[in-house]
Amino acid sequence: MKKIAVVLLFFFIGIEAFAQDMIIYKDKTIDEVTIVEVTPDFVKYREYGAPINSTMFSVERDYLSKLIFESGRVMDMSKTIMNDERVYAGQRNKALKIDVAGMSGNYTFLSYEQSVDPSTSWEAGMIFVGAGFENQNGWNDPENAMGIGVNMGYKFKRSPNFYMSRMRYGHILRGAYVKPNLWLNMFNYDRIDYDHPPDPVTFQYPSSRESATAGTVMIDFGNQLVFSDQFVVDYAAGVGYGFTTKDTWNVSNYGFIGGLGPQSGTPLTFSFTLKVGYLLPTK
Repeated sequence: MKKIAVVLLFFFIGIEAFAQDMIIYKDKTIDEVTIVEVTPDFVKYREYGAPINSTMFSVERDYLSKLIFESGRVMDMSKTIMNDERVYAGQRNKALKIDVAGMSGNYTFLSYEQSVDPSTSWEAGMIFVGAGFENQNGWNDPENAMGIGVNMGYKFKRSPNFYMSRMRYGHILRGAYVKPNLWLNMFNYDRIDYDHPPDPVTFQYPSSRESATAGTVMIDFGNQLVFSDQFVVDYAAGVGYGFTTKDTWNVSNYGFIGGLGPQSGTPLTFSFTLKVGYLLPTK
């Protein structure tokens, strides 16, 4: 019985000896200390075992990885206020948008965006080819295209060149960004055959109904504005590589232009979007 009591005594003495606060730096350095106060900018501490009236030190939070307290609690110090999701609690983080620029190109592009964290979000949408306005008097003849497509992308918001104290995003969905994204469209269109003479009565060239598939991988560079936590305006321009089976000189693939195909010798693709949308209420 005495042996058990002695073992337990040494066990609790050992726990007391190792029970202390620890500051862990980003370079993996560890300081064994007594933490006095944690503020938004600094951690104040005394050397471990020093009397209460001894010199107190402080270290900026930017140097730290985590704090481990005597109680066993761990505090993550690597997360800044800019990327702390709790700062944006209550803000709407989902949006439904429509590309108003696309409607003049004879398609309607609807998309849904949802934030993953304060600096990233994903977006997916559907393209309805033919649900728009087609130029009847331009340099290209009307194609009367009809079809459908999909678009998927992931946004990475631009980080500031330097950080100021207490800096954060104005809204969880607001800010400049780059967005890798993928387009894939399938549609039917009227192909005008200019290699044959026009009809002598109607003066129209013969045409045939063709089908086409077009796709591209792009990077968009854009900016999204948020108004009153209810409305968004998202504008972006993109560049990438793609393909098309569309056999005309009209380079529009309804959502993007260009791509390697029968009438195009370059795989370069380009796009421009101007979306307006509504932020969905949070539960």
